[in-house]
Amino acid sequence: MNLIDKIIKLWWVILSFIMFINGFGFIYAGLKHDNRNWVIEGIIYEIPWVFMLIYTGIYNIHPFNIGPTDYIFLFGSLLLIVSIIRSFWIAIKLWDVYDNNDKYAQNPIELTNPNSAKKNNKISSGPVCCLCIAIVFFLFAIIAIII
Repeated sequence: MNLIDKIIKLWWVILSFIMFINGFGFIYAGLKHDNRNWVIEGIIYEIPWVFMLIYTGIYNIHPFNIGPTDYIFLFGSLLLIVSIIRSFWIAIKLWDVYDNNDKYAQNPIELTNPNSAKKNNKISSGPVCCLCIAIVFFLFAIIAIII
């Protein structure tokens, strides 16, 4: 795979630089590569922005006024920086995967072989992931109520 094709496949990294939608790149990459952890990571990066929008909608205030939204904005900005670093980390990992796809490409005849091992796509960490997301939502709700 040439350089241009790799860059085109990694277009979602640009989304991590844009505030309020920095998690959607991870959601896209996770869905494209069947990686549930990246999808959950993208949802976690979006949680502060969702809470900020909900908070400003409920109390009808400007999101950048001094008040509780400042703390949510600060936390969201920190997660924005983390998402930028993490997106480059994943992009480098996928860059190697794209290199190895060309090197270890299988013939279509081998893919339809009934004696080949079946791929196991099941991930057993479903309840734990849901629990972590629920805890993060709960913490943001408490912070929004207290502040």
